[in-house]
This record gives sequence, structure tokens and C-alpha cells, in this order.
Amino acid sequence: MKNYRIIFISLLGIPAFLLMDSPYGDRFLMGYGQEFATLTALLLFIAAYRRYPLRVKHAMLVGVFFGMFFEPLFSLGLGGYHYRFDNVPLWLLFGHGFIFALVYRISRKEWVMKREETIQATLLCFAVFYSIFWLIWANDWFGFVCTIAFMCFLFVAKSSRLFFLIMFAIVCYIEQIGTIIGCWYWPDTMLNMLSWLASGNPPSGVALFYFMFNAIAFWSYMNLRFPHTKLRYLRMQMRKS
Repeated sequence: MKNYRIIFISLLGIPAFLLMDSPYGDRFLMGYGQEFATLTALLLFIAAYRRYPLRVKHAMLVGVFFGMFFEPLFSLGLGGYHYRFDNVPLWLLFGHGFIFALVYRISRKEWVMKREETIQATLLCFAVFYSIFWLIWANDWFGFVCTIAFMCFLFVAKSSRLFFLIMFAIVCYIEQIGTIIGCWYWPDTMLNMLSWLASGNPPSGVALFYFMFNAIAFWSYMNLRFPHTKLRYLRMQMRKS
């Protein structure tokens, strides 16, 4: 039971957190649901930050700064999705880094690593089934296309496949809960721009944007923190050949 504790905490904690920043949360928190959610996210971020290795800490901080740019761009600028107050909640700045830390912790659990192939196959089947079901149920062509792109991404990122499959499942869970309880919603077409590409609320493959976000954040971190690492790697490959 102890091995699965983080799974149960996540399954129960994510809905409880999102309920704060929802119409239901406002009723119990005197209209300050979003403020309570921001304070909670900050405390969770600090707790996670103190527990992880230096590289994960740096990646979490980079995620905060990139969230300051990409969230306003995609939500307010492009209108790709809308939060209930038509703003960008401050807790999101910590949320991206916390999701990264959560996925990292689950993927590094000993019982997960021992069953890596089984878990990968299970989560891959889930991703395929979920995207097809949501395509039929919600006419989610945008999400279906994103899921195909996600599969291509997995084919390239073989060493990180488990990490990204876990992230896909968690993001789908977060998106379903967030849209159901009214924290945010997605328009009927892709980013509210392409009328010929219908979208579900939420799109099934929206986790692709999380991957892109984390890939850019990690690439930036590695190039800023270790600018000579890639050059040394290329030299080693040339010597081997």
C-alpha cells in the first residue's frame, strides 16, 4: 500500500486543489478560491522544491519563468483556452513546475522502474483508447491529431518514454477535472482559430503542449547551465566513429 501512496494522494489531491479555484470553491472560501489555490500551490511548490535534486530544482524554476510567458500567450493572446475569470491564475506559474516534479517522482519510484515495460504498454493503450473515445464522443479532431504527434514524439524520445506517458495520463486527468468543475474551458475549434479542426473540451492530446513546454524549458536549462555538454557529447561521438 505504501508503494501506491503517491498515486492515491494525486488522485484525491488534484480534484481537491482544483475545486478551490472553481465556482464551487468560491462558495466555501468566501469568494477567494483562486487566492487560496495560489497560496496552496506556492506551499506545495516549495515543499517539492526542497526534496528534489539540483537539476530538478532548476527545471522547476525554469518552468515558472516559461509559464510567465507561455500561459498569457496561449490563453490571453491566442485565445486557445480560457480561465473562468479570463485571467491567468498565479497558481499556474507554480503548477507547471509541480507537475514536472510529481511526474518525476512517480517515474523514479522503484516499483515503477521494475515494471517499466508493463506500465509503458498500459499507458500507451490508455492514450490510444482515450483519444479514439474522445474523438467519437466529443468530435475531438484537434486532440486526436495532437495524440498522433505525441506518439511520434514517443518514438523519438525512447529514453524518456515512461516519464512522458505518465505525464500524458496525469495531464488528461487534470484537464478533465478542470473543465468539468469550471476552472477553464477550451473552444470548439483548434485554439479558436481553425474552424475546420474541431476540438473537444478538453482536447485529448493537449499533453503535447506540456511536452513542448518541458522540452523547451529543459533545453534552455541545459544550454544555460551546461553550455559545453552538447559539444563534449558530439566530440565523443566523433571519436567513436
